[in-house]
This record gives sequence, structure tokens and C-alpha cells, in this order.
Amino acid sequence: EGASAALRYAMKAETEEGASAALRYARPSASWPEEGSVEKPRASETTGLVSGHSGKSYFAELECHFGWRLLILLAMAQHVLKGFVASLVGRATPYLYRSFKVPAPQVQVYGGIVSLPWAMKPIIGLISDVLPIMGYHKAPYMLAVSLLGALAFIVVGFTSSASGVTLVVICLMCINLQISTSDLLTEARYAAKIQEAPHAGPNLLTFVWAGINAVGFLAVLISGPLLEHFGSRAVFLCAAPAAALVLLPVGLGYLEEEKVTEEQVAETRRRYYEQREACFLCIMMLVGTLTIMLFGLVQTDPRVNCAVALIVGVGVLFSFSLCLTPVIAKANAFAVLYTALGASTSAASFYFYTDTPEMYPEGPHFSDFFYNTVMGTAGTVFSLLGIYWYQRYLSELSYRKLILGTALVLSAFSILDVMMFARLNVKFGIPDHVLVMGLSAFETVIWQWQWMPQVVLLAALCPKGMEATMFALLAGCHNLGNTISASFGAVLLQYLNVRPRGEAGESAQFDNLWKAAAISSVLPLVAALVLQHLLPDCRQSDKIDAVSDPTKGSLLRRWLHGED
Repeated sequence: EGASAALRYAMKAETEEGASAALRYARPSASWPEEGSVEKPRASETTGLVSGHSGKSYFAELECHFGWRLLILLAMAQHVLKGFVASLVGRATPYLYRSFKVPAPQVQVYGGIVSLPWAMKPIIGLISDVLPIMGYHKAPYMLAVSLLGALAFIVVGFTSSASGVTLVVICLMCINLQISTSDLLTEARYAAKIQEAPHAGPNLLTFVWAGINAVGFLAVLISGPLLEHFGSRAVFLCAAPAAALVLLPVGLGYLEEEKVTEEQVAETRRRYYEQREACFLCIMMLVGTLTIMLFGLVQTDPRVNCAVALIVGVGVLFSFSLCLTPVIAKANAFAVLYTALGASTSAASFYFYTDTPEMYPEGPHFSDFFYNTVMGTAGTVFSLLGIYWYQRYLSELSYRKLILGTALVLSAFSILDVMMFARLNVKFGIPDHVLVMGLSAFETVIWQWQWMPQVVLLAALCPKGMEATMFALLAGCHNLGNTISASFGAVLLQYLNVRPRGEAGESAQFDNLWKAAAISSVLPLVAALVLQHLLPDCRQSDKIDAVSDPTKGSLLRRWLHGED
């Protein structure tokens, strides 16, 4: 979530203050450094820029400040796992569901629960901090989830239709658990290292996120041919060795953790106890995500799954609103509600675009290469353009103006989606490929303009000293909103009888898809208009002073302690 904002700050952060800002935007882990716990750089790693040797190459400077072991670890965990593997898996997963003939509403439900490990990052960080294994906070957990993830890739690669889709969904959750946990714990590691040399922090952040985007783009390029010629299961088998690569640097000790003593563990637990509200919210996120996962696996009725997701969402939102200071609670409520009301219909859209002539004679019939490689490449290019234009022209606008304005524009562009799904473009003589490429380009740019201020606000709401914990909690809440959106969209598709599953002669299943698209585009606009007052009334560059204490003036403290 912090990628774009981290890059934005890293590219312009020339001073220590700028580097710290970049760090603040890029570390959504669920722990904060303990006093005296940060390792000191070795003598061999403190040359280069520290000694004034500014003529060294970019990579040599990184090695001097952070050590080659950390760079290799980040290349495996961030570039390969989070960039390449995650992108490749994301492209192959819809095709995997179609091989099991899973109807679109159920695909929505599965997609929501498969992504829930990302909402569990706060509790994962808390557990790794307070429950070290054999004296180590990170390495044992990374090794465990990486072994689990590698096994899950192999299982998916060799499954058949007779195996049942439930096994595949469990494996996909394990894969996301590996990626999210490795992402969290390596972010925490490089965040601690940046504190030793904050003026070099932007260089490291650029290395991390440029690598993620570069290898992610490579995954986009090869995903189309792989899917077209070998199928979705082969993609998972190809990704398995890449996912297992992270075992090498972790097993060789490249995390460079110091074994903690019982006294240090006790001190960490004491600090967490002082932040009881944050710990309570972490536990609420864990209970909520596990509840949604359980129901999603055993229950196939989208209405039941949506009801469970809504109940969990209301409970989590109430807990956050009860425990956090009003300005944070309101902004978090806006993010969750705005996201949840999006009513995602992506599963039905996938079938619409990729069904063969035998399945949907009137459809666009996009090839795997065009749908993944061509459209994916265009999406990457226009996403970067959106970030650039945001930084240049929109970064000084207020949160309310930019988010409301982009909601209006996205809602207007959704008319073209409705036209596509109703097949009106065919009647007007507009080719499907031309319309979808133009629509994808514009929507990607506008989406970046809407997403960037939300990331900036997310980081601005993190109090000093608790940036990592609060960022993880708020980002986890946003991920929960995405799951509710997927479940809500599943009910919408079910109600409108939009239930394609990749079978021959399913044209009738798309008759009402345009209605679902219209509803899912109007609801976020209504939410933005009605709930905009929950956003801070200030510019994105303004400091929000009211967040210095994340629980000051909260409803809970007012009731218990009589705070104003």
C-alpha cells in the first residue's frame, strides 16, 4: 500500500527529514524498534557516502550502507516474491477458478477470503515481536511460511478437477500468507536499517520498489504466453521455485538478527501492554479475518458470506471508532465504507472478456495474451503516468476535493463499462479491443489519482513512534473493506442472475452484467458525497496535529477516564 507514496517521497527526499518521511510511508509492519535493539553497522558497511565517497556507483553505495546480505534478502523477498510471484499468481488465479467451473459470485467470495492474510499483518507483527522462536523474531516465521507456501504452489500445480476447489482456496491462502508475512518482516528489517543511515533511506526504497515494479512487469509480459500455451496450473509450478528462493537468504542468516534475551522479550511485551488498545484492535482483526475465512470455506451461499463479512466489518469498524482518536477513527471509517461499497464484479468481468465463442458467442473473446500481457502492459505504463501527474499537479489539493473529484470522474467513465457489458459499442461500430484499451488507460490514471491521497492520508494518521503499528492496522482495515466489497459484489451478481462459470452456451448469464456495473459505479460516488465530511479538511501537504496520541479523546477514554 505504501509503494507509490514511498517512491514519491524517495525521489525528492534529499535531507534526513525527507528520508524519514519516505521511511514513514513505506513501513506497514506491526512493530516498532526497541531502544538499543537496532544493530550497528559493521565497519565494512559504513564506508562510501558516510565517508564522503560520493563517486561510487548506486549499488556500491547501497552495499556500503546496508550490506550485501540485506540487498540479496530484499531481492528475493521483495523483488522476486512480492513483485514477480505475486503478479504471476494474480494473473493465473481467475483461470484456475474457471478450470473448476466456479460461478462468478463464488469466485468473488473466494477472492475475498484468499486476500485476507494481508489484513492479518498487524497480528502477525505482534506475534513475531512478543513470541520469538529460539530467540529470533523474524527468521523462524519466514522459514515456516515459506515452506508452507512452496508446498502450496506444488499442490495447486498438481491438482485436478476431482480434487475440489476448497483445497485450492486453502493453498492460495497459504501462498498469500507467505507473501504477506515475508513482506512484513523484511519491511521491518530494512526500516530498522534505514534508521542507521536515514540519508540513504530513499536510495534503498527506490531499490526496493523499482525492483518490485520491474520484475512485476516481467511477470505481466510472460503471463499471457504461459497461460495461453501451458495453462494456469503450469504457472503455479513455474512460480514455485521462485517462491522458494527466499528460503536461501533467510536460512543463511541474511536477516542478521541478534538473538534476544528474556529481558528484552519482557521489555517488548511491556511496551505492547502499554498500548492495550492497539493490541485489542490487532486481536479483533485476527478474529474477524478467521471468521470470514471459515465461513467462506464451508458456506457456498454468497448471501451468508456477505452477511458474515458485514457483521465482522461493523464489529471491526465499531472497535476502531471506539478506541482511536476521532480524526483517525473518522478517516478510517471513510476508507472502509467507501471501499466496501465498491461492490466488486471483477469475477464476472473476467468471464465476460475471456469466454470463448462456444461459451459466449456475442462476447469480446479476448485471448490470454491480450487480456494479460497487452492490457497488463498498458495498465503498468498508465499507472506510472498517473503517479507522475499526481505528483506534479495534484499533490497539493485537499483530501476532500481530490477524492470526491476522482469519484465523480470514475463514475462518469463507468458509463463506458456499462456500454461494453450491454454490447452497445458493437451496435455503434466501436471495436471491443479499442474501447477496453482506452477505458483501461483512463481508469488506471484516475484510480491512481484517487488511491495516492488515501495512501498519503493513511501515513499522515500514524503518530510518531507508532507509525508501523498504526499503518498496519489502518491498512488491514482497508483490506477488510476490499473483502466486504467482494462479498457484496457476489450478492449483487447472484441477485441479478449473473453467474457465468466458463461453460458452453452461457450468454444469458451476462444479460444483467451491465446493471451490476452501473450499481457498483454509483454506490462509491454516493459514499464519497455523503461521507466526505469524515475526511480531514486540509491539504495533503498539511500536518495533522490531532494524531499525536492515537487514543486521546477516543470514545472509550471519554467513557472510562472522562477525557475531553
